[in-house]
Amino acid sequence: MSESQMSLPRFNKLRTGDSASVSRRFGREALNEWCRLASIESEWPEVPEPLIAGLFSYLLGEELPGHGTNYLKQHMQFHQPARVDEPLTATVTVTRLRPDKALVNLETRCIGEGGRLICEGDALVLFQC
Repeated sequence: MSESQMSLPRFNKLRTGDSASVSRRFGREALNEWCRLASIESEWPEVPEPLIAGLFSYLLGEELPGHGTNYLKQHMQFHQPARVDEPLTATVTVTRLRPDKALVNLETRCIGEGGRLICEGDALVLFQC
């Protein structure tokens, strides 16, 4: 085991297939606040993609892999819009671990009501703690 691997005990506990999820509804009030912050003066008809991307940011930074994670890249493909007040579940799943560089590849998916696939993609993160 290299010195860098020994200094990352939490990284060494990760396994391919590990996953974490978060569920959230974005109501009209949250969308109006987002519009205000983005300087958009009209009402947004559906959940903005950046709010959905934020669910993945939360998961990667707080849950899996967690603190010490730095985004290197993320790809997201949106299949359908998320509706206002629709229950959404975002999930990240470890697909590859590269201990020599402390890199983690993850699959990302967001599912809406009735199992509707809202978006899917992948992320690459550098684990530093």
